[in-house]
Amino acid sequence: MDNASHILTLISSVTLEKPWGIDIPNYFWFTGSSAAAFIISSFAHVFGWKQYKPIAGVSLLMAFVLLVAAPLNLIDDLRQPGRILNFFLYGWENFPTSPMKWGVLLLMSYPILIFFEAQSLYRVYFVKQAQKSQGMTKLFNTLLAFGNMDLSQEAQEKDHKKGYILGAIGIPLALSVHGYTGYILGAVHANVMWHTPLMPIIFLASAMVSGTGLLIILIPLFQRFLSERKRVDTDMVATLARLLAWFIVADLVMRFLWLTFSLTFANEEKYALYRFFELHFEDTFWIDYVLCLFIPMIIGFTKLRYMPFVVYFGGIITAIGVWIFRWNTVIGGQEIPRTTAGFLHYSPPIFGQDSIIAIVSNWGILVALICAVLLVFPWDEEMNDCYKGDSHAK
Repeated sequence: MDNASHILTLISSVTLEKPWGIDIPNYFWFTGSSAAAFIISSFAHVFGWKQYKPIAGVSLLMAFVLLVAAPLNLIDDLRQPGRILNFFLYGWENFPTSPMKWGVLLLMSYPILIFFEAQSLYRVYFVKQAQKSQGMTKLFNTLLAFGNMDLSQEAQEKDHKKGYILGAIGIPLALSVHGYTGYILGAVHANVMWHTPLMPIIFLASAMVSGTGLLIILIPLFQRFLSERKRVDTDMVATLARLLAWFIVADLVMRFLWLTFSLTFANEEKYALYRFFELHFEDTFWIDYVLCLFIPMIIGFTKLRYMPFVVYFGGIITAIGVWIFRWNTVIGGQEIPRTTAGFLHYSPPIFGQDSIIAIVSNWGILVALICAVLLVFPWDEEMNDCYKGDSHAK
């Protein structure tokens, strides 16, 4: 699009060229991956599936750091960080019909719940570290244990019960945290790509894909380089690969329902969707679907899942693929014009707010948070005890 036509498009359109930029797809990806990591941790803590116990603690911590880093994208998107106060000060009279208001409460309550669940999981380890340390280290671990230094079997059973209750409460909360993001898009009547009641479910299905892919990448790294065992659990990697394949099946089913209904039963707006997918067929079909979904699905359902490096590749491309899907949905949906014949165009700036550097910085903050959480919580001891079958590592 040359400068002249670009200016004419802006003048003739009744909407802004780009209400939401690159921050929003990144925010959606973070919250979705957090929800998936929490659900996988709940497989052990709530449903009692023993095969997931060694990674349940790490998954819970990853859910926490992803959700802590996610809202920073929203603050950057506001341009003026002080505007975040408006979410808390105004608009509560519209709470029943405002998904963004729901998000305010969810984004505050969900990480608090995760922290208390993690504290109940690791309290025994904090007590043991406090008993063998002195000074500030002893005080720090005592505070993390909330002053409860009881190591009796009864106290540990209370920890497990507390973790179970918090995990059970957290499952619908985790689904709501990411489901409301799809709800925000689905409620927009003017956008033919977004306006569908399936959008929250689509976002949740793809979130399970990205979160599982991320764990496939991170957990082997933690086990190989940071854990006491210094060894990757290849059976766990294969289990996650198969789980990922099933999540991809669910994701593909949701996307099939969404696209077939939108492209078939929408009104005149469906022709804009036809044109959009014609313009983006190569990257949508070959990259998003074939490379990032079908290939990892094949890996998970075949003996290829017992080849760790093949699975790692599948995890990487699924995580990237869901990020691309978030981009295509959020940014692509805004490309579809309201009143003009041509499609709008958006290229994120390299520097400044709502830019590529801002996203890189947000990922840097995520890495820093991961390092801090792994340093504070004795996840490696808990993981090692799970492999040994110790009673306090339930």
